[in-house]
Formats: sequence, structure tokens, C-alpha cells
Amino acid sequence: MKTFSKAFSLAVLVFPLFAQATPWIPVGDMRAKHSVQQLADKGCFAAPVTTWPLMWADISPELDNPDAPAHCRNTLAWRYLSFERDFHRNSDARFSLKLGHASQEPLFRDFRNAPRERGEFAVNVDLQQGPVAAGASATYVHHPRDGDEWRFDNSYLAGQVGNWVIGAGQIDRWWGPAWHSSAILSHNARPTPGVWVNRSRSTPSSWAPARWLGPWNLVVFATQLETNRHIPNSQLFGARFTFKPATWVEVGLSRTFQWAGKGREKNLETFGNALIGRDNGQTSGLDPSNQLAGADVRLAAPIGEQVAGFYMQMIGEDEAGHMPAKYMQLAGVDLATALVQGEQRFYFEVADNLVGSWFSDKVPRVAYEHSNWRSGYRYKGRNLASTWEGDSRAYTLGATQFFSNGSELGLTASYLELNYPNTSAKFSDDRLNGPSHLGLFLEAQKAHFFTLSYGMNLWGGKAGRLTLAGQFTDKTLRTKRTTNNGIKPWPKFNGMVTWEYRFD
Repeated sequence: MKTFSKAFSLAVLVFPLFAQATPWIPVGDMRAKHSVQQLADKGCFAAPVTTWPLMWADISPELDNPDAPAHCRNTLAWRYLSFERDFHRNSDARFSLKLGHASQEPLFRDFRNAPRERGEFAVNVDLQQGPVAAGASATYVHHPRDGDEWRFDNSYLAGQVGNWVIGAGQIDRWWGPAWHSSAILSHNARPTPGVWVNRSRSTPSSWAPARWLGPWNLVVFATQLETNRHIPNSQLFGARFTFKPATWVEVGLSRTFQWAGKGREKNLETFGNALIGRDNGQTSGLDPSNQLAGADVRLAAPIGEQVAGFYMQMIGEDEAGHMPAKYMQLAGVDLATALVQGEQRFYFEVADNLVGSWFSDKVPRVAYEHSNWRSGYRYKGRNLASTWEGDSRAYTLGATQFFSNGSELGLTASYLELNYPNTSAKFSDDRLNGPSHLGLFLEAQKAHFFTLSYGMNLWGGKAGRLTLAGQFTDKTLRTKRTTNNGIKPWPKFNGMVTWEYRFD
């Protein structure tokens, strides 16, 4: 994997700077997520849309359709996606600068892009020539928690072969229909470097037995985890299959597992056992992988000009009868409206990461943990899935106003029950090798958590954007990091500011 990293860095540096920008809509743009979901729920887009990044190849042809219905074309969502598509379809390389500052590294993240550290400066370039695309992103971070002052997150090299995209790099991902978190994969943690393959367009299968699936998509990746963890240099494998048998329903099947690494078996047999779920000690007694698997579903219900949605995600931490077991749960309802010359997105979401708390016996100290893989389901000290961490429950009410002038006002309010079984002996020291872990609460804590954000076009019109945000809790929160390292508890308020400029 080290050889791959060097080769990838060289390829990005020497790749000729011509053609256009990213072939997908990246994770982090809340307006894009709202717009795509709203139009998909209305039947304007046929493709599955709960796997991010989302390929432009699935969206762009619909935007080019001159016969698209008026209820699709006459929306802010349609106009916003058309503008973004045209910006990325420009025949030149796309450059951007980004500055971010936070008074404290955010403890919790949602779908929106927010500063990861107290100070960041990033330079990005994206380009595409025919079937090949590349992106280089270099970020300098001031006093990072994980020690990585220079980061190349969201750099990539990708090429299209037929209807498949093969890529290498480290890009943010978000799997599932939720707005604030995911039970299996989100961008709460930094992206892991590796390789992947996914469909470019989710066209229905021509094979008769599979036609009922409707439009479908598949993404598979294999990435490298960090050296400074309990099992150094272990790898993360993931796959997600989504399909839409009807306009109003989308189903996603997801699977990830940690495998290999220093001192662990690394051969085709152990990989095969992990792939089919036959590895809970039955073969060698060594548990060759740490697995998660499950499903999510989203149902849409247009109500006149408005659209309501219902979604649920169930992710298992174990296997029984070759099926996921010991579930974490997430469910929510959302509503997209178009009122007072703007658009709105409302949602109520419940995430419960205490295994078995909804449909079976409660099992603490299991979610995102493993007796052998003691750093857990984490990368660089943050959970790869839920921003709320294991053994937690969060009730979140969110609302975002999208103004016609491009401004955006968002508010979320959450009631949190963190480590609510109060498993104070949950984590041993050897389980925490690596950077300071953020979301490990050693005692039961309840708190109210609020986020307010406002984004507007500034200093360059649509090319420049300023976002102000604040996070507030009614109590100070103590984590493993603040307890053992002598750092003060997390402050009740965290202010953040981001400015981005995209060069024409």
C-alpha cells in the first residue's frame, strides 16, 4: 500500500492539466443532497441516490432532457444542480482555495462539510480528459490532533472502462439515506486511501430475472488503515449495492470489514472467509476480520408539490446463519417543501447504537468494537460510521432553508444519550492505540446539542462562498481524550468559519 501511495502521488503530480473537473458530486454539499433527493422522490431522476459520492453520469442526462416535466424543471433544486453540472463540465481544469477555522475541533459532524481541525488551508485542482479524471487536494492543518499537518484527502485518479469507473485515492463516502449520520460509513472520519470500482450509470439490467431491480448501482473498495493502531496497517474492505424497483422506494445493502494487518493472517482463504461471513472463529479461532453488514430502505410519498420520505437503516455487528445480527439502528422521516420563493428540508432522525435495543436483547460494549481489533471501527481517532459513537442514542430535528439567491440557513437540535448503559470499563488502554479518540465517553452523559449555520455567496458571486457556523451544548462533555490526556472538557460553544473560492 505504501508503493501505491507513492505511485498515486506521482501520477497526480504529472497528469496533464487539461479538460474538466470531478466526475461525481462529492460528499458535504447539503444543498446538492437535498436537491438530488427531492427530484428523485418526485420521479425526475431514476437512479439510486443514497450512495455518495454520486456520479454526474446518472444525473446529467436527466438535466439535459428538453422534455423533462415542468414540476422538475421549475424548481430551485433543478436550477442548482444544472449550475453545478455546467461548472464542472467546463473544458478547463478547475482550481479552488479553501480556508477553515474552528475554535475547537468539532466533536460531532453531519453531512455538511465543516472544518476538521482548528485551522486549515487547502488548494484543489480537478480535471478530466475523456475517460480519465484526476484531482489533487493539498491541505495544511495547524496543530492537528493526529499529527498529519499535510493531508491529501480527496485526491484521486480515476478512469472509465465501459460502464465502470476504476479509481485510486482517498475520497469521502456516505452510505445511507440519513442526513446527520450513518450506521456503517460516513465522512465523520477522514477518508482512507485505497482503490475502488463502481458503476458509472445505474441503468437497469437487461437480464430478465434481474429487471425487477430497476436501476442499480454497485461500489466496491479496498483501503489502507493507519500504522498507529492496535493492529497496524490493517485494511478496510467495503461494498454497497443499491437498487430502485419502483420510483418511490430505494434499497441499499452494505458490507464492510477490517482485515489483515501486522501479525494477522493475510491470504486468500482468510479473505474469502471474511467475504462470506465465515470468520467468527469457526475456521481458525483467530477471527480474521471485524465485520459490519446490513440494509437500508427509503420510501417516498409526494404530497402535491411537497415530498415526504421515510427511511431506516439496520447494521449488524455479527453474523448468524450467514445473515447480519446484533443490530445498530437508525430511522427517520423527512419533508421537502417549496415555500416563500425558496426550498426547505425538514427531518427528524433517531440513531440508536446500543446493539439490540430495538428488536432483541441489549448488548453493550459491542457497537463498533471487537475483542481482537481493539482500535475498533475507527480511523485516525474518529468513528468511520456514526458521529455519535457506540452505545449512544441521538434524537435529531433538522431544518434547512435554501434561498433563491444561493444562501442557506440550517439548524439542528439533538438530544443525546451518550454511553447510556454507563459502561465505564468499556475501553482498555491497549484498545486506544493511535491518535486521541474523540467520541469515547467513559461515563453516561446526557446533553442537548445545537448547530446553526449560514452560507452565502461572497467575494466573487457564485464562485466565492462564506459559511459561518456555531455548535452549542448545554453541558460540557468529557471524552477519553479529555479525561486521560489532561485536556479541558469540550467547551459548550464551538464557532466555525469557512471561505471557499472556485476559479472560473
